[in-house]
Amino acid sequence: MTQTFEQLKEGPQTRIDIGQLAVDERMLVKQIQINGTVGVTASTSVGSFTGVHYLAGDERAAAKLFVEINAEKLSKLDFSRRNPISTSVDRLVYDWILHFLGKRELEKYDTVVIERRPDGTVWCIGRQTFEETPMRRYTESGTGSARIDEGGLSDLYESCGELITESALRDKRVVAGDAREILDAFRQSSEFTCEPTMVDGELAVQKL
Repeated sequence: MTQTFEQLKEGPQTRIDIGQLAVDERMLVKQIQINGTVGVTASTSVGSFTGVHYLAGDERAAAKLFVEINAEKLSKLDFSRRNPISTSVDRLVYDWILHFLGKRELEKYDTVVIERRPDGTVWCIGRQTFEETPMRRYTESGTGSARIDEGGLSDLYESCGELITESALRDKRVVAGDAREILDAFRQSSEFTCEPTMVDGELAVQKL
């Protein structure tokens, strides 16, 4: 094992000479590398970004380091639209970059992902939907995603009775989409004390 690879095992790095890695090691190394004008007009260029090398599976830490060392340049970008970052990295890395920029706050659990946004909107998305079909994450039709418009999960939880059913959530004005994902978020998040149950054939959680 090369010394360079040992460095990467300790965490993502900004100054790595790929040429120093063994051939089999290179296959495990990925990079966040941004072209300042990729996919956008030249007028939006903010100069070059410092890249980050990391081992596959270390995307979260790599995104965190990337945000830390490129904070000034990133502050000049509009993340509400297509930008050099979104067009240069895969979706998983982009999600974590948005997380560490404070644009979205992610909580990942076994079967659900809770995404909180600065405007107060909360999405509860099935983890499989979140990771495997990112273009279908934010939809109110079908299954796999639910949106809470105001107050977030805590207010919604408190506004419900001791038994929270799918139908009770669907009746809430602030809820849109698949209510089962919200129940799953209640069940898995340490913020809430409840247990799963069934009521008249539909999923529910019972507060403890």
